[in-house]
Parts: sequence; C-alpha cells; structure tokens
Amino acid sequence: MAHDALLHPVDTLRARLDVRSGSGGANPLRAMMHEARQVIHSDGLAGLYRGYVLCLVGSAPANALYFSTYQACKRYFAASGVDEARMLSPLYDAASGLCAEVIAAGLWTPLDVVKQRLQVAPADLRAADAIRAACARRGMIGLWRGYFAGLCVWGPFSAVYFASYEAIRDAMGREAVGSNLMAGMGGGAIAAVTTQPLDCARTRLQVGLTKESAGLMQVVRDIFAREGLQALMRGTLARALWLAPGCGITITVFDNVAALLQTAN
Repeated sequence: MAHDALLHPVDTLRARLDVRSGSGGANPLRAMMHEARQVIHSDGLAGLYRGYVLCLVGSAPANALYFSTYQACKRYFAASGVDEARMLSPLYDAASGLCAEVIAAGLWTPLDVVKQRLQVAPADLRAADAIRAACARRGMIGLWRGYFAGLCVWGPFSAVYFASYEAIRDAMGREAVGSNLMAGMGGGAIAAVTTQPLDCARTRLQVGLTKESAGLMQVVRDIFAREGLQALMRGTLARALWLAPGCGITITVFDNVAALLQTAN
C-alpha cells in the first residue's frame, strides 16, 4: 500500500502512454512530462490518482498471495537437496516468481482491468461504469480479459525480477544494510525495461482498444507495424519509475514483516 500511495500517479502516466496512438517523436521523459501536464490541466492532481481506491482494496491481499506463493515455491525447490538448490538457485528463483504470478494473477487481473480503464478514461467515468463496460460483451469473464496476456507480461517479469533480485543481493552481501531495497529496485528496473513492449500491448487489450479476438503477440505486431518500436517503448521510463521503487519498497516491507513474524514465533 505504501508503494501504491507513492507511485500510483506514475502508473497512471504509464497506462496513458501505452494506449496513446501514433508514432510520436518525443523521448520517454518528454512524453511522460507532457502527459502529466495534460492530466493535471484537465483533471487536476486527482486525475493522477484515478483507480487508486482499487489499489487500496486489492494491494494487500494480492501481494500477500504473491509473496507467500513465492516463498512456498522456494521452500519446495530447496527441499530437492542443498547442492542442487545452490547450483540451480537462479532457475529456482525464476520458477518461483513465475509460479507466484500464475496464482496471484487470478486476483490481480480484474482489479487491473477496472483500474486501467479508469486511468485512461475521462474523469467522469465511475468504477461502476468501468465494470459494466468490461462485462458488456462477455459477462463477468470480461473482468479477466487479458489474464493470459498478463501472465505473458508479469510471468517473465517475475522470473527476471526475482532472479535479478537474488543475484544482486548475493553480490552486495545479504546482510548488508539496505541490500533488499537496492536489490529490489535494481531487479525491478531490469524486469520493467525487459517486458515493456509486452506490457504496452497488454494495456491496450485490457482497456478494450483491440479486437476481442486479438492475442498479445498480434497486438505487439500491429503496434510495431503501424506505429513503430517507439510506440511500444513510450511508457518505458514511467514503467521503470513506477516499478523499480515499488519493488524495492514492497520486498523490503515483506522481508522485515516476515523477519518479525519469525522472531515472534
């Protein structure tokens, strides 16, 4: 929740940049600043916090499910043997992150669909209207539109993030002060940039800007063909600025809470 309170405005800019059509010549920083000025001019600072209430409702249970699944998978893989676990640790970390995403995405996806529709829509759109629009064609299942596309984005993101996080933390020394925060931010930045083109396509899918039958890779190809690589990468800076600090804050809070609970037990 601390992550969402601090960084939700950057996520709003990321969503709006991802759905904006046209090749555009602005670099990512100029594009982000231009989008921020437009939102503030039309809707005030409150416009940057569209969909924030949904984050407050869903962030805690979704993150709890995500990280508890990650830790459970790590314990499962570690049980295969000390030598094997040490040798294959990066693969186990990546696999644990991927498994965590598969489970948590069931809760995250409907929240994300409604949140992103609010973020890119005019200010007068209410959450109830966004839900009705998402369910208009396929009923309640419309809230899970993009689940598999989300896995194609967040699955690799989680795999890259946790593999990078564990590697950076090992390199820094796991007991070093701030190692979890710095490793979390570094891993988040690497994973954010790596998966940006897929996230651009996923965002357009979930807010209803593509054909109902379109798949993630088809949307990527269409954007590339019509608008160029620049359109796929337009939200890169906003995404990195949203996710890198967020990953650092979240993993630090999680590690500290887990340590306190272990001490209490």
